[in-house]
Amino acid sequence: MAFASTTTTAPGPDVLGSSRLISGTYTNAETDSGGAISTGFSVIIACGVFSTNAIGNADPKFTVSGGTITVVTSNGADGSWWAIGR
Repeated sequence: MAFASTTTTAPGPDVLGSSRLISGTYTNAETDSGGAISTGFSVIIACGVFSTNAIGNADPKFTVSGGTITVVTSNGADGSWWAIGR
């Protein structure tokens, strides 16, 4: 299994004008160390990425480009993410 992400909350009510909040989870195979999360936004205003298992006890590194969050983790680390965007 490779890196995979899911959106666990559908776009909800407006948070800041026309911006919306979504969140989800990501998983890595034992030999994977991250991947890309496609949020569906064209622009991300703010976001966060967190590890949820002992393998990734340090917060993962991430970059944002357009509506995509690219996560770099320890091999096998799983976690959660959130984003505000439009």
